[in-house]
Amino acid sequence: MSYKRQFQAHYHNFLNALYTITMPEWFSGRAMRASLLSVVVIVSVAYMVRVNSAATRGYEAHALESQISEMNVDLQGLEIKIADAGSMNNIEKHLQGMNLVTVEEFQRYNPAGGAVAMAK
Repeated sequence: MSYKRQFQAHYHNFLNALYTITMPEWFSGRAMRASLLSVVVIVSVAYMVRVNSAATRGYEAHALESQISEMNVDLQGLEIKIADAGSMNNIEKHLQGMNLVTVEEFQRYNPAGGAVAMAK
């Protein structure tokens, strides 16, 4: 027998085997169809829940980013106020109203060893 004929015979036998396959009764029954349908419904609902939760987290992240940008603007404003309050002109303005006296001469005390301790 030639290779062509052998191939045709094997192909014919393969197709015949495919056409004669019968499914078991439990596999093609109503219970199996119902269980497959329920699995599809459960997986679909789980997918929708997961997608919705991811969208909600994205919305919350966007809201938090907006709050962060607003707080950064407020922080910059506070840093400007701190720098203005710590300026020498502002300090001198506040000192004039306190009736303080300026010191002309002052002395510094430098200990010999650099460290000072008191005995109890």
